[in-house]
Amino acid sequence: MSLFLTDGLIIANPALSDIPKFANIAGKAIYIIEHTKAGAIGISLNQNFSKPIDEIAESLPVLKLLNVENLLTNKVISGGPLANDIPWIFSRRTGEYDKQVSNDYLALNFSDSAFEQSKKQDRAVCGIGSFGWGAGQLENELANGLWHYFPTTEAVLDSIPFANAVRGAAQLLLTMKY
Repeated sequence: MSLFLTDGLIIANPALSDIPKFANIAGKAIYIIEHTKAGAIGISLNQNFSKPIDEIAESLPVLKLLNVENLLTNKVISGGPLANDIPWIFSRRTGEYDKQVSNDYLALNFSDSAFEQSKKQDRAVCGIGSFGWGAGQLENELANGLWHYFPTTEAVLDSIPFANAVRGAAQLLLTMKY
């Protein structure tokens, strides 16, 4: 297993639902945007908020900068338990913004400019929250069976054998990347 899992998809072991401490992450599909020796950042792709963007925008005005018609979906993704009051735009990497975490393919942007300049061809989605790991933490969790790792190649994403919500996350990544 590679030390650096950037651009990979991890899926929380469904058996975690039996452990109260981890029940809320069981079955989550997390795209790893960046993984270095210092740690990792990722976003969950298989859970949406129940409120539409326009309602959420009342408390997070940066969302009003978005043209919803340019997004892949009008749903707001619940990206994870950290920074759950900070909205982001996740899309193909099309440029550099002042508040961005990216890899060779996709970018997670927090900049107002990214919200304003999002275009249909960027294949963007909007969300709030993220997952984060400190140095060595994700590697330990993988070694202990908390997560299943999948490289995000077209063939692998197309063959993930998990529930429909996870398949939806894999399909979203397929749409964004290819």
